[in-house]
Amino acid sequence: MKMKFTKKIATILLSVCLIVPCFSMMVLAADGVIFFSDLETSVGDEFTITGTAVVSGDAIGDATIHMTYDPSYMRFEEGDGVNADTNGNLTFTGSGDGSSDRIEFTMKFQALQEGSTRLEQGNATVTDSIGESVACEEGYADVVIGAGDPSKIKDVANGASVTIDGQEYTLSGDFSDSMIPAGFTAGEITYNDSTYKGAVQEKTGLQMAYLVDGDGKGDFWMYDSSDSSFSPAEQVVISDDYSIVIFDAGSKVSMPSKYSKGNLEINGKTFEIWDEPDRDGFYVLYAVNNDGEESLYLYDSAEHTYQRMETPKSATTPDKKSASKFDAILEKISDHLIWFVAAAAVIVILLVIFLLVSVVKLHNRNRELDDLYDEYGLDDEPQSNPVKPIPSVKEEKRSKFKKRQDDDFEDDYDDDFDDDFDDDDYYDDDFDDDYDDEGLSDDTRSVDEFDDYFDDDDFDSFDDYNIKKEKRKKGDTFEMDFIDLD
Repeated sequence: MKMKFTKKIATILLSVCLIVPCFSMMVLAADGVIFFSDLETSVGDEFTITGTAVVSGDAIGDATIHMTYDPSYMRFEEGDGVNADTNGNLTFTGSGDGSSDRIEFTMKFQALQEGSTRLEQGNATVTDSIGESVACEEGYADVVIGAGDPSKIKDVANGASVTIDGQEYTLSGDFSDSMIPAGFTAGEITYNDSTYKGAVQEKTGLQMAYLVDGDGKGDFWMYDSSDSSFSPAEQVVISDDYSIVIFDAGSKVSMPSKYSKGNLEINGKTFEIWDEPDRDGFYVLYAVNNDGEESLYLYDSAEHTYQRMETPKSATTPDKKSASKFDAILEKISDHLIWFVAAAAVIVILLVIFLLVSVVKLHNRNRELDDLYDEYGLDDEPQSNPVKPIPSVKEEKRSKFKKRQDDDFEDDYDDDFDDDFDDDDYYDDDFDDDYDDEGLSDDTRSVDEFDDYFDDDDFDSFDDYNIKKEKRKKGDTFEMDFIDLD
């Protein structure tokens, strides 16, 4: 009896022992696993390590895998979804397609020296299709590097120290092409006479460097090789096929005076911007799009949207040594628009007043001319009998004097002359007596007596009219009146 009981206990224990391993295997099968491909290569050659994350019995969700390697044996160049945090540290981030149970990714390296090395998995976070965390075994890849051609090794430096605003960074080339901002491609940059892996924009010539801070966080910075300076850069995705990279314009653009310059923090980075004077909460910043076109953008800080804007006409760029006079005038007008409008309005008003005064004066002048034409009977139509010109005052006085002279002469001498010569007896007798056939009588009038009778004193009355003797010149013409005594 006791023997049977002992057998039963042993049977139960054996069953439990058999069940436990099976249970453990089922648990492991329900979890995940991460593994890498092993390989052999030669010095100077480039090689690729493939990593795989698998979830058993379900579709994989997301995966984040940290890895380490020895940078003295191999140098990381690029990877699909792989970020080079620091020299010798990599991080993969990816997601499944919703139906597959695994995610695969590749990493490209270059062998630097002979020997054996290992790429090891660090911390990893893997989820299934519903977001539940999946525990995974850690994997690794053994790499054996044989003799090769060291001349193939790229002369690219790593680990240069960079100080920006008092903070230390490391210039690194451990980044994948997928990390490079849109519009840029992998290329080489020169810093302190050494060549480093970076990113370049072929169309504009812009360069970017990958800097890693003291916490091992890496990011791209805009790099200016002319003065070996670094400035923040931030990629902003506008749409599925369009993005921009924000960076400081520096001396590229000088805005009109109405735009005040300042600083603004965007996604944890500080950029130089200009305040939009006419709209609160809007700022103007500088960026390059994925087509390599540099431009100003209007940033709405409330809705975090970006809109490309035209460069102000009065803004200057380094392509022009100095702004034209026309641009300077436009800037002055835009800065003092109200005063220019007021001055223009005053000038227009003064011109209108001047025109009105001129019109009134012209109207009065025309009316005076019309009155003058009416007074003298002048007409615009041609006259059949032309109107004689109005004599001057001098001519009028001279005419009156002549008429008076003629009248006085006739009055003074007509009657006497008629009395003396109308009587036939007087004429006949006296003349016959004085001038008979026998000769001149003693009591007759002589020529001298005639002259005495008509003495010059008889004409002294002409002096009352202030007659001035006129000097005659050779060639002058004049008239002479004769008295017919017959």
